Amino acid sequence: MIEDTKESVPEANVPEANAPESAKDDCECEKKCQDCPTAQHADHDDVPPMTRNDFTRTLFALVALTWGGLTSFPIFMYLNPPASDQEERSKVTSIEVCKVSELPPGTGKNFRFGSFPAVLICTKDNQLHAFKAICTHLGCTVQFRPEMQKVYCACHGGEYDASTGKNIAGPPPKPLTALKAEVKDGKIVVSLA
Repeated sequence: MIEDTKESVPEANVPEANAPESAKDDCECEKKCQDCPTAQHADHDDVPPMTRNDFTRTLFALVALTWGGLTSFPIFMYLNPPASDQEERSKVTSIEVCKVSELPPGTGKNFRFGSFPAVLICTKDNQLHAFKAICTHLGCTVQFRPEMQKVYCACHGGEYDASTGKNIAGPPPKPLTALKAEVKDGKIVVSLA
């Protein structure tokens, strides 16, 4: 009789006939195969799928945030304008406005001083004063009113003293910026103070 001389193979090393190679307990592949018991699949996460209602709410929130940002940026820039010194941009340091005879006492004259408007005033006591004609409230152009003997802003009723440029009535928070006015050869010359 012939004896069966087959060596016995431990069962742990024999793969099952129907199981693929990736189904081994010690699978270390990076593919994360479908049949692999050690693979971590996305369908086992605890995150529920997004519903139509959730999607609509999220979309509405994003649109509202975008709209709010786009609306608030111009308002912020209006309330906090970038710091810019127009005097540095203006290459004009002095300008001849008119002859002394053209500006009798108690009158004023608006003119352009480089890149900004200005006002020249000859008070009743024959003193010359010049200011930037930009209202310190909201930047409107001001003018001298001879009947009031004041510098007046028509936008919101702001008033300034004609001799000092100090704000005396209305909403302007600070005085007008002064310029230097002097007489040279019978002509009034205004320059930066």
